[in-house]
Amino acid sequence: MNKVQASVLLLEWGIHVLVVRKKCPSPSPWACDVALPGGRIRSGETPIEAALREAWEEAWVPPQSVEVTRTIGPFQTLRGRVRIAVVVARPQGPLDTMPRDPEVDAAIWIPLELIGEAREVEHPVRGKVEGIPLPGGLVLWGVTYRILRAYRGVKGI
Repeated sequence: MNKVQASVLLLEWGIHVLVVRKKCPSPSPWACDVALPGGRIRSGETPIEAALREAWEEAWVPPQSVEVTRTIGPFQTLRGRVRIAVVVARPQGPLDTMPRDPEVDAAIWIPLELIGEAREVEHPVRGKVEGIPLPGGLVLWGVTYRILRAYRGVKGI
């Protein structure tokens, strides 16, 4: 399996990045997860198009309001079932990010400096996971944690 199936938008504003929280609680397998806006690449879509569409659908980020600077990855989910392209972009002016999709209940800018070493933390749905706590009782873990940790290293933060 070499093909990238999903794409996320790593939107950086200075040392901050935009993350969303999947609705908590919900019956979704991603309930209460903190993630970069993103999802499956549709037939005929490029990873960049998918990441921009998903950021619009999930966090009210108009595609024309960001400048794509590069792509990194691919990264794989913990079980290796999905390969994810990471589209790095920056805003081209003020953004009024907010949850737009019913599956998302928060859109938050977090400083990359918070992305430290993973440790065992309590996720509100999954129980104990390897990740980091974030303000507001949020937990960053899994592929999103690994993407942001790697990106923090690239940025030298």
